[in-house]
Amino acid sequence: MAREILSNAVILTGRELEITRGYMVIEDDVIKEISEGSPQRRAVNLNGGFIIPPFINAHTHVVDSVAKELYLGKNQTQVVGPQGLKFRVLERSAPVQKAQATKATLQDMLATGTLAHCDFREEGVDGVNFLRGIILPPLTSIILGRFSKVEEMLKVLSISDGLGIPSLDAFSEEVLEEASVAAREAKKFFAVHVAENAHEVLAFKKKHHRSEVEQAIKLRFTFVVHATHCSEEELLRLKANKTPVVFCARSNSLLGVGVPPINLALKTGTEFFLGTDNAMVCQPDMFEEISFAWRCLRRDNTAAGSEEAKSLLAAATVKPLSLFNLPWGPVEEGQKATFLILARKSNLLHLSDVYAGLVNRARADNIRAIYFNGKIIIS
Repeated sequence: MAREILSNAVILTGRELEITRGYMVIEDDVIKEISEGSPQRRAVNLNGGFIIPPFINAHTHVVDSVAKELYLGKNQTQVVGPQGLKFRVLERSAPVQKAQATKATLQDMLATGTLAHCDFREEGVDGVNFLRGIILPPLTSIILGRFSKVEEMLKVLSISDGLGIPSLDAFSEEVLEEASVAAREAKKFFAVHVAENAHEVLAFKKKHHRSEVEQAIKLRFTFVVHATHCSEEELLRLKANKTPVVFCARSNSLLGVGVPPINLALKTGTEFFLGTDNAMVCQPDMFEEISFAWRCLRRDNTAAGSEEAKSLLAAATVKPLSLFNLPWGPVEEGQKATFLILARKSNLLHLSDVYAGLVNRARADNIRAIYFNGKIIIS
């Protein structure tokens, strides 16, 4: 029987990330015990380090890393709109360039503690197959394909994990209804960008006499991305319909469209996750994402404290587990040992609050080891 004991640790356990100050016993790749205090047997001393769940990046466009910083001097519409720069760059970039950039981005994602990401993949069937060919185990890549012609929809759906729709105006309502039915029948994801750009929010409502959120709910999307300009009432409607939101704070800010309503989501109890969005704009580093989201939250609500910080950490780790049906669970007894170990050094010394300290200060260089299914994959 293979046994390992990690002691003198601060362990964030279960789906609520409750703090256990003590030790963990791993037997045959499974977490056998998590207990307070010190073990009776010889153990690896983590010197007060942290054991936390791995990150889940709920929204990416990783192939866009072939065009880093080409957003400079341009607004969001010019970069990622229907005729945006990114599409021209993707079309003219050589496959070998895109492959090199994408692989490097996936490697960096893994090295910074992310073990799963959900990618909106453009370029139809070829685009989905392209990313499938670069997948980097044990990183789980959930690929939502995008069709450009209705005739391509079912083929894209058949080879992907679902459909990622660029906007509610990208296709007619009839086509989107067809796509929604097809995705549900295939038991696959159906997701869309909504309410990212204030001008487009107003234009959509003027044209369709309903909000983007109302339309997304009507079309039964599995989840929505951005919701940067959602009202409290719209967030409550998403909550009532059990439709999670993915916030992308850094990307929204760098593209000049605003800051997502994280404080309102917490206030209303709307389920939300975090994503890094476009790799042209943001490196997919979830330490940076939660830290920036914390700053956005505190800007809107200076009363935000330990519980709110814990909610942000959960949104980036354990909350998306069920939606994406990932091959690991929370850090708890009976689960496969899948987690990050963060060294308590320099920036993580003398923390007065564990959750706020981790969200505000933890960095990739704190990673001492990454475990996946009981095995150390990075140390």
